[in-house]
Amino acid sequence: MVTFGNNSVLARWFGAAALVIAMLALGGCGDMYGRSDFSGFVMGKSEQEVVKMVGKADTVDDSNPARVTWTYKGRTFDFEQQNKRDAKALVIFQRDSADGKLKVTEVKFES
Repeated sequence: MVTFGNNSVLARWFGAAALVIAMLALGGCGDMYGRSDFSGFVMGKSEQEVVKMVGKADTVDDSNPARVTWTYKGRTFDFEQQNKRDAKALVIFQRDSADGKLKVTEVKFES
């Protein structure tokens, strides 16, 4: 028998369904960064440090070994545009003159 009290089967079922829906919705929100946070995490960092901070890039353009571009798709958003999600964040590495290793020198965002 289904009742509508605090301990009803129907109430527990709706509660469980709401919890599952909330978990699924929040599961898709991982690894999103505001532009300033993302830039702060990667600027001046090596390739290994960038992977540790924000994960692997979606694509890598290493056709010019002196200037390598990593592209992250849909991982950043712009606070100034009502948290609009960026289509891409481009992380640009250039060779450090002191040690010859690639370090992030620029970050660009594309809407």
